[in-house]
Amino acid sequence: MSTTTPSPSAPASSSPPSPEAELEQLNRRNRDFAATYQGGLQMRPRFLTGVLTCADPRIDPAHFLGLELGDAVVMRNLGGRVDAGIEREMSILSAMTKMLLGPDAPPLHLAIVHHTDCGMERFASVEAQARLGRATGIDAHTIDELAIADHDHSFAADVDRLRRSPVVPNRTLVSCHLYDVHSGTLTQVRAPAPLA
Repeated sequence: MSTTTPSPSAPASSSPPSPEAELEQLNRRNRDFAATYQGGLQMRPRFLTGVLTCADPRIDPAHFLGLELGDAVVMRNLGGRVDAGIEREMSILSAMTKMLLGPDAPPLHLAIVHHTDCGMERFASVEAQARLGRATGIDAHTIDELAIADHDHSFAADVDRLRRSPVVPNRTLVSCHLYDVHSGTLTQVRAPAPLA
């Protein structure tokens, strides 16, 4: 009799597991993690570089950048795009850094990471944006701002939004990178540079 366990990437059955079964698996993983957790981490990250990237489950900076607990602030949303929430978080993080390190604290660096085969690329057309708008009630302008038709254009728009933001310090350093989901490689598109 075979006792082969399915691989983590292969579904165990044709029907998805229940939320309760998934939660139990996550709780079991947490118990395994907590059994060897050392604690003692400071709130202040080791790096002044923070990462903004997509919420896509194939994209995890802990894996493709080798980040460990306590290394860096990581912010994720659909597409890894700069929006009002990211502006607010960068403003607060900058203020907190000055509070922790003093008024001469070096500027924060935000590494914006987009990726190939992004779901937000599927909403680049007006027709797709209209369908998504009808399905969600979100206005077409907002969807258009988050959609990715061209990565160079999206990077430029994200940097420009940070530059125009009344709450993000203009000394903030920003770089842009494209992660390839097929090869696992990260390519720098824009070197770190201050917003002003």
